[in-house]
Amino acid sequence: MSIEQNIHDEARVDVGDIVRFDVGGRILRARVTSIRKVTWDEAQNGGFMFILRPGPAIDRAPHTFVGFLQVPSGDEATAAIERVLVGAYPNVSVIDVREVLKSITDVVGNATLGVTIVGSVTLCGGVLILIGAVAMTKFQRLYEAAIYRTLGASTRLLASMTAIEYGLLGVLAGLLGAVGALGLSWVVATRLFEIEWRPAPGLLALGVVATGLVVSIVGLAASADVLLKKPLGTLRNGSLV
Repeated sequence: MSIEQNIHDEARVDVGDIVRFDVGGRILRARVTSIRKVTWDEAQNGGFMFILRPGPAIDRAPHTFVGFLQVPSGDEATAAIERVLVGAYPNVSVIDVREVLKSITDVVGNATLGVTIVGSVTLCGGVLILIGAVAMTKFQRLYEAAIYRTLGASTRLLASMTAIEYGLLGVLAGLLGAVGALGLSWVVATRLFEIEWRPAPGLLALGVVATGLVVSIVGLAASADVLLKKPLGTLRNGSLV
């Protein structure tokens, strides 16, 4: 008998051990000869926990045969084939895998839509918080921009400084989010679904860069009046205060 890696790890069954099965009231004993690692997310790799070598004990036990048949797409063609099979072989159970996969796809699609909506709301909330933070420090930034202009800084230099400042803040936020997503994906994959964890560093890096760009653009847009305002009025008002 060949066993899957999870049986070896969880049940502590190793090569050479004897495993006993009750097959239709018949006790079957099999010796473990090999351990397999199954990639469960790829259907072509199988997925059986146990594989038994055929023998007299198996031949005498009740059997259930499972087969797959690819039929033309379309409800009418599928229904016609199901009627013919059931009419000719009443003991055959016909399962439309397309409908099963469609149901699973709908569930996954709804879950993805929910996560997307929550992420969009969170992103919009973050943008509003960033705009509010810029507005709260508007007077200080006006004064600083006026000082820089008096010392000879151009609008392009001020815009570059602002973009770099908010870009660094966005990259820091993106790094924190990427680390959180990495840890959460590891917990979900290994503890909840018990599947192999496959991180995507390229996607995480893209998310960090995109976060930095978005925060930089939003920061520049919110600071547009600060960058364009003339320094004379700001310094005069500041001296009066």
